[in-house]
Amino acid sequence: MSCKPSTPELFTLCSVCPYDGSFTVLGIFEDLDAVYYRMKQMYSSCGDEYRIECFHLTTAEMESKKYNEQQVSRAKAKLEQQVENKEAVTNDK
Repeated sequence: MSCKPSTPELFTLCSVCPYDGSFTVLGIFEDLDAVYYRMKQMYSSCGDEYRIECFHLTTAEMESKKYNEQQVSRAKAKLEQQVENKEAVTNDK
């Protein structure tokens, strides 16, 4: 089920308000089995709506690596754009 097997997953179970569509988080769980057991404990009636979401956890180290890669990529793209602009100006003359 996981698209990113190297990162842990957490699941949230939310109830949806039938009047305004707002969410109330009922719990955060380590797997779907825990979500299902919580749902079995709940009293629900016809028309009640719930939402299960999956989140992938990342660390500061993982995010800093992505950030640094992004900054390098942006600088490279900016430099390439400047070179293209200079070439366009010299070709116009």
